[in-house]
Amino acid sequence: MQGWQQDREERRRKALEQHERLHRLFKEDRFAFERWRRQAIEEVINSAPDPELRAKLWKQQEDWERRMKNAGTPQNRLVLAKTFFWAHFFEKWMPAIEEFQQTLSPAKE
Repeated sequence: MQGWQQDREERRRKALEQHERLHRLFKEDRFAFERWRRQAIEEVINSAPDPELRAKLWKQQEDWERRMKNAGTPQNRLVLAKTFFWAHFFEKWMPAIEEFQQTLSPAKE
């Protein structure tokens, strides 16, 4: 258990270091930050094993960027992101969770 805790602390430390580095990049060189962000998104999407899934992820990313483009302010971007998250949660995740729950629970008579 102690090894897991040490690993957890190491992951946390590295994540905080990366956050600090990206925050500084965002403040000092917005263009370089945007280039890093796009490359990171591309790496994640292109790592999907299925071409159909990659296409779906690219479509979702394009939709996200289109919707966020017109936000105007950082505060509006945050509000939009929260709105999109909760809409997706209630429209997609909850029905899927409920379906799995019904499938996994024994039939009630």
